[in-house]
Amino acid sequence: MDDDALIERRLDSTELLKGHFLHAFRDTVALPDGHSATREYVVHPGAVMIIPLLDNGEVVLERQYRYPVQQVMIELPAGKLNPGEDVLACARRELQEETGYTAREWARAGLLHPVISYSTEFIEVWFA
Repeated sequence: MDDDALIERRLDSTELLKGHFLHAFRDTVALPDGHSATREYVVHPGAVMIIPLLDNGEVVLERQYRYPVQQVMIELPAGKLNPGEDVLACARRELQEETGYTAREWARAGLLHPVISYSTEFIEVWFA
C-alpha cells in the first residue's frame, strides 16, 4: 500500500489553547476514503533526554515531582528545547542544570515520539 493512501489532509484548524509552551488544536481532516474526522492534538517544542553514564558504569537518575500525576518520579535528566536551541546544546544544559554533571563525550542514541496519537512532541535521546 502506498503511503498516500494513509495520509489525512487538513481542511480546517481551530486553536483551543495557547499556553506558555503548549498549544492545543482541533482540526477537521479529510480521510483517504473521502470521509472527514476530527483530530485534537498538542504542539510541543520538543525535548531532550540524557542517559548519563558514570565511569563506574552507573546511570545517573533524578527525582522530580510531576504535577500532572501528583507524585515524585525517578527519571532520566530531560528538558524541553528553548526556541532556536540546538538539541545537543539543550542536552548539555539540562544535564548540568538537573544533575550538576558535565560529560566528556556525547553520542546520539535516537529519536522518540512518545505520544504520536495526540502530540507533535519529539525527544532526542543522548548518551553522556
